[in-house]
Formats: sequence, C-alpha cells, structure tokens
Amino acid sequence: MRYRKSITHMSNMMHSTQNHISVMRRGVGRKKRWSEDMVARFPDGTFERIAAVLDHAEDRTDFVRAAVDRELRRREKAAEKKAYRK
Repeated sequence: MRYRKSITHMSNMMHSTQNHISVMRRGVGRKKRWSEDMVARFPDGTFERIAAVLDHAEDRTDFVRAAVDRELRRREKAAEKKAYRK
C-alpha cells in the first residue's frame, strides 16, 4: 500500500507540471562581452611590433582593445577640460 501511494503521488506531481509553461525567458549561453566589430588596416610591420611587446598571456586583440580604451579615455578627459575652460 505504501508503494502504491508513493507511485500515485509521483504520478500526480508529474501531471501537474507536465503542461506548465514558464513566463520567465531563459537565456541561452553567455552575454556578449564584445558586441561591436570593426575591420582595420595597419601598415606593414605593425603586427610584428605588437608581437614584440606583448605579455606572455596577452594576445594582439587584447592589446588593441586596451590601446583604444586608453586613447578614448585620454581624449574624453581632454574634451572635458576643454569644455570646462569655456
């Protein structure tokens, strides 16, 4: 009797969730970290110069991202100073 009761209970639980539709949207995979793409051309020898200064675990793409980020910060800071002087 105890066995039959547990089987009935499990069966009822399965039927109660069988047709359940979640209102929550499930995300698949990771959130994109780098969502904007750009193709750039560089003069001959640029990649060799970059390779010569890369850290052991750093790749060329990381180097370029860091360089662009530094330059953007420098220019944004300069623009703030210029706007403050007016």
